[in-house]
Amino acid sequence: MIKLNKKVAVLGTLLAGVLVGCGGFVYTSVGGNVKGLTATGSYLVLVNEVGYTQALSVDGPFSFRVASNASYNITVGQQPNPVNCTVSNGSGKMSGEAAVNNIAVNCVPNVPLAGSLTGLAASQSLTLSMNGATQTTLTADGVFSFQTYAVNGKEYAAKVFLPPVGQVCKIQNASGVANLSSPPTNIAVACSTGVPVGGTLAGLKSGTYLTLTNTLADGTLDTRNLLVDGAYTMTFSLANGDSYDVQITTQPTGQKCTVTNGKGTASLANPAPTNSIGISCVAV
Repeated sequence: MIKLNKKVAVLGTLLAGVLVGCGGFVYTSVGGNVKGLTATGSYLVLVNEVGYTQALSVDGPFSFRVASNASYNITVGQQPNPVNCTVSNGSGKMSGEAAVNNIAVNCVPNVPLAGSLTGLAASQSLTLSMNGATQTTLTADGVFSFQTYAVNGKEYAAKVFLPPVGQVCKIQNASGVANLSSPPTNIAVACSTGVPVGGTLAGLKSGTYLTLTNTLADGTLDTRNLLVDGAYTMTFSLANGDSYDVQITTQPTGQKCTVTNGKGTASLANPAPTNSIGISCVAV
């Protein structure tokens, strides 16, 4: 039995040498340690050069398998919310079977963001975004905190992602540079009555669709896909005096649609024209 085990061990060593010589099919590990994640309550996701991931919620070691002659590249695939993590020594090329364990992932605190909401109508809701990430939907006036933190020393920007129906919500102090020593709490969202933008669609062929767009005052593009004939309303209402220009950006297959009364200025005193934009489709 002892002789057999020795023969197996020798054979394994020879086979490993052959595999290394034939393209690096002997696998070892590459990794290191994570610091700064303790008690964040969220996950850091690391990803390697071929797309394999590891999710970590506490400080400690990590490792990925890698061929003994292969290149490696470990990066952050998903940042944890309350901290921002950076990778040092994350890339290189293996030169043998010895494990690499000098990759350092250091996480430092992010900056919490908060604000207040006023003017939201009863039974309505408002969803904001922070640096492009959708936040928790707000259903009542008052103080709120953003789910997404900002990286210390980096810019942040809040926007209205999904407004309440028939209201316009404006944001004061929406952007700035995050400072951990003085987290911003003055992001003020005020909602008021708005002028809905919409009208009626006629002639759309079943099984097709068209896309409407309207550029808002802050440059946001309000986009709406229409699938069936009938009344429609764009997502964003307008403030009194805002201009609108509703256009078709995607025509339905085999048809051409035109817009009637698509341009104008919104008026709270006379909202009818802004909500009477006709869309008619014909075969081509």
